[in-house]
Amino acid sequence: HVVESASLACVPPVDVTYKPHFPPELLSSGALSRVQLEAVVYALQQHERRLPSGSRAGFYVGDGTGVGKGREGAAVILENFLLGRKRAVWFTCNTDLAVDAKRDLRDIG
Repeated sequence: HVVESASLACVPPVDVTYKPHFPPELLSSGALSRVQLEAVVYALQQHERRLPSGSRAGFYVGDGTGVGKGREGAAVILENFLLGRKRAVWFTCNTDLAVDAKRDLRDIG
């Protein structure tokens, strides 16, 4: 069960303009929940923005424990891979999360 704080609920969401290039079976398989997909699309939409330095804009996922930040990260990596961006870096200081990251990357594609 995902809960949105009252203060966050008062902020209107950004219009979604990004259309992911995921294979249809990824979306129909349930590998990503609707909540996860929403975060992924917002992150990918930000990656389309270029900063004055020429770098891509980033996106911070502040979801709580158990929402699936690792799964969201895996989906962002997959989308970038599908667009020809073949490099990604995944940091963790927790060896259990490293195992989870490998699982999420495998499950997402």
